[in-house]
Amino acid sequence: MPPEKLEPNEVGAAFAARRELGPQYELELAESLVDRVNAVIDSRLAEKKGKRPPLDWAQMTLGLGSLALSIPLVAIVSSDGPGTLGLMLVFGVIAVVNLAYVLTRALHNTRD
Repeated sequence: MPPEKLEPNEVGAAFAARRELGPQYELELAESLVDRVNAVIDSRLAEKKGKRPPLDWAQMTLGLGSLALSIPLVAIVSSDGPGTLGLMLVFGVIAVVNLAYVLTRALHNTRD
């Protein structure tokens, strides 16, 4: 099991061992300490990598559904002539629905 953290007394123990054993073991003690620090860093990185947020299927579905719904609505609005107001209305409603979802989701996440 990888170490959770490096205790300050471990570093002090390494320096004390260096004083006790002498400079001939300095390289081995330094390598041992570096290996220990690397193990702690690796375990923390692995822990963060495993905490990836799950994919939000509802948001993906809403986005794809909005795109799929906008195509026929734009075709219907533009078949009546150059309806800029109609296009703005279609995309405005879609934007409001998507924005409402994002805001309620953000509010829900801050409460947890």
